Amino acid sequence: MPAKNHIELIVKTLAVLECLAASEQSKALKEIAAEVGLVKSSVFRILFTLREQGYVEQSDGGNYRLTLKSGRLTRKNTERLRLADIARPYLIKLRDDLDESVALAERRPHAVVLIDVQETSHPLRLSFQIGDDCPIHATALGKAVAAFLPTAEFQTLWKGEALPQYTARTNTKATSLRTELAKIRTQGYSFNNEETVTGAFLVGAPIFDANGTVCGAISVNSPTVRCTTRRKQLMISDVVKTAKQISQDLSDVGLIHSKTISAS
Repeated sequence: MPAKNHIELIVKTLAVLECLAASEQSKALKEIAAEVGLVKSSVFRILFTLREQGYVEQSDGGNYRLTLKSGRLTRKNTERLRLADIARPYLIKLRDDLDESVALAERRPHAVVLIDVQETSHPLRLSFQIGDDCPIHATALGKAVAAFLPTAEFQTLWKGEALPQYTARTNTKATSLRTELAKIRTQGYSFNNEETVTGAFLVGAPIFDANGTVCGAISVNSPTVRCTTRRKQLMISDVVKTAKQISQDLSDVGLIHSKTISAS
């Protein structure tokens, strides 16, 4: 059955499209045929049909290139993507690699909000609720976002009100918070060291959209009883690496966070 469903012409057509998409420069028929490994006559018929349908055009010199119509095929799909859609496979992998719960937060106009959680199977673990706010002075997620916001946007999250205290370790001083956020900008990751829940250690890292604007953050958490120094270093390196991978994917698909928020 699989063999009967396979359509070789579609495979060849996709190879031609991928060849053209791989370069910003137009390409000659001979060059395309050589790259996809097909005879020129076959490639010519494919290009002729794609040109008829408006997906390929020819320059004055006869070379071929993709049209804006072909680009719209991917843009329509990209516009439906959200941060959580792109990040989820990475969250699952991070959870499985570290065997700890991970979380994803998104920058909203007036808050940093938890939008996805992938929990470990450990009986001893933190539980989060999707939709919860992530305070910018006490949570790893909130601090990872706040550290990279422009001043004006930072002030929409914190207007100088008193900072709530959740545990004895919660930082409630504005001057200390600004110092900590400056350090996070330099090192690229944040901590929540028993600042919201006694006995819990969390590491967070920022996520940036296609414009290089911070749009969210990921974190991994562990009970302090199993969080050795070596374990903390592993958490830091894995969280930072994963955040960078998500940011790269957002850049690759051209996702601009402000547009997805306004469209939702």
